[in-house]
Amino acid sequence: MIQPITRLSSGPKHHFFGYYGINPWDGTGQLHLALETDFHEHRPVVGDSATVGTVNRSTGEFNAVGKTSAFNLQQGAMMHWVGNGVDEEITYNDWENGRVVARAVHPATGSRRTIDSAIAAVSPDRRTGMGLDFARMAHCRPVVGYANDIDPAQIDPFPENDGLFLIALGSGRSRLVISIAEVVRATGYQMSEGGIAWFNHVAFNTIGSRPMFFCRIKLPGPQNHLTSVWSVNPDGSDLRSQIGFEYSSSHFAWSDPHRLTISTELGGDMSFMEIIEGEPGGTPVGPGVLPSDGHNSFSPDKQWMVCDTYPLGPDRLQQLFLFNVANGTRVELGAFHAADRFAGDIRCDLHPRWSPDGKSISIDSVHEGSRQIYALDVSEVVLVS
Repeated sequence: MIQPITRLSSGPKHHFFGYYGINPWDGTGQLHLALETDFHEHRPVVGDSATVGTVNRSTGEFNAVGKTSAFNLQQGAMMHWVGNGVDEEITYNDWENGRVVARAVHPATGSRRTIDSAIAAVSPDRRTGMGLDFARMAHCRPVVGYANDIDPAQIDPFPENDGLFLIALGSGRSRLVISIAEVVRATGYQMSEGGIAWFNHVAFNTIGSRPMFFCRIKLPGPQNHLTSVWSVNPDGSDLRSQIGFEYSSSHFAWSDPHRLTISTELGGDMSFMEIIEGEPGGTPVGPGVLPSDGHNSFSPDKQWMVCDTYPLGPDRLQQLFLFNVANGTRVELGAFHAADRFAGDIRCDLHPRWSPDGKSISIDSVHEGSRQIYALDVSEVVLVS
């Protein structure tokens, strides 16, 4: 079943949201967060900027609320809606005095304030955030970092004063809760072997009581890196190792407060597995049905998992589909062409995102040549099947 698709944004400028598993819709379901750029065929460099705003679902109008130079093509500026449904603010990352912070803007009034840490994840109640150092990422894995001219020689490879930050979104204040050095020591990795470590991909569980995150180490020499998976209390206590450096791990999504589905080599070849937070091992999910990796997230009722693929075959088609959690079947939603030039750091992953009501999914795509935001109505699939 191929679902009808609606383009939300229009050219000539490019529009995209960025990452998956984050709600881009406001409480009315009419406004979708977006970045607007004049380019999309090179990785952002120092001096490049994007306009932050919303796209109106009904009219296609883009309404600007600010500008930022703290963004990338893969994750955008990590935009979120925060606050309650009546008085929502838009947050996005930005540079201030040589460091990355977040801005909170009220789209109706234009009032704005600064949050003293970049935001990487927001809790389900939208009161708490977790922060990471995206400036550091630019020197570890540039595709997900923010371009800067910081001297790489000045970057501590295993810092005690950088890591995972707890953010009180109401006050805009943050504090370091666990350092990169502390987690690297817990892995058993010998810092004398060299390399540079960073944290990436943090996401709260479904009740906001435990975030999970990656600790990665870029090894000396070729562009290889190690990945370990960890969970922790938001205040930095009760650090638990989930998957060690001996296995490659990639994208994940929580399905309840304790379970998540992750693409990992834990069971042998790269594949999706369900793991229980804090417990060893895991259970295969969708063998022969799901790809080895993709950007997965669960519907609000957790009955469906949406996922995409990287470009496949000579036509370079990115597949988008739903996975029925109860019976293990797959429903095709569409296939989107990505031209050869959209590869590597300038690729456009679909990065599917659910609407809060579970009736639609939005994606970023280049199948029409420019980078734009699209929506698919899946209400008949998720309600009838």
